[in-house]
Amino acid sequence: MGPSLATLTQEAYEQARVVLGEAEQELVGCARRSRNRPATDRDTLLASIVESYRKGHRETWAAVLLDVLTPAILKRLERYRAEEPAISAEDIRQQFVMELLSVAATAPMPADAKFVERRLLLRAGQGIRRWLRKEGRYRAACEPLDELDDQGEESK
Repeated sequence: MGPSLATLTQEAYEQARVVLGEAEQELVGCARRSRNRPATDRDTLLASIVESYRKGHRETWAAVLLDVLTPAILKRLERYRAEEPAISAEDIRQQFVMELLSVAATAPMPADAKFVERRLLLRAGQGIRRWLRKEGRYRAACEPLDELDDQGEESK
């Protein structure tokens, strides 16, 4: 398995921080320290980051959003089970990040949005569950290779 999600998001954030202006760095700093602040403050900060992700340089703001949400993402990823060899934990992690960024880019976000972190994580989780069900149906429809080998040998 490759580097951890926490390591990757930290590295991406450090690269993105160079691009951010002073006011943007202050916003990000507040959001990174907001775990123990009132939920309304954290919602406001996260909504601002999501808005910046939608309107600004996506690669930079994706790194910021993922860095801020890493602890919650890691906790959420514990709910999913890898189904080796078809679906590894790394596959689930990558798919979750993709779903989260997709939700951040497209989900309705009212101006006074509440439960922003929860909203993002639940919608991304919904996408993961759909993806896992789809992959399960696909795998169920496929014949195992060992059965194909057995059939080939019998016909000779």
